Amino acid sequence: MTLQPPSMSPTGIIPEELLFPAMRLQVMAFLQLLPIPGDDKLSLFIGWARMVGVTVNASQRNTVRRSGIDFGGPPSPAATSGGAG
Repeated sequence: MTLQPPSMSPTGIIPEELLFPAMRLQVMAFLQLLPIPGDDKLSLFIGWARMVGVTVNASQRNTVRRSGIDFGGPPSPAATSGGAG
């Protein structure tokens, strides 16, 4: 038996329209823009995955976690749009 990390409830934080298994990429994008620490984002992501019944791989977990404010924060819209903002 492996221990699972604790997770925060995504209810009330992640929009209801994203509480479906097919919305994984949209959930990741939503979490990446939140100005909170990476571990909190990861906890919400894992909580979402458990709630909707999907698994998330290490790359997806790292992507979400590394967008935290403790890792330099979410990317600015100008940095991700490919042009001047």
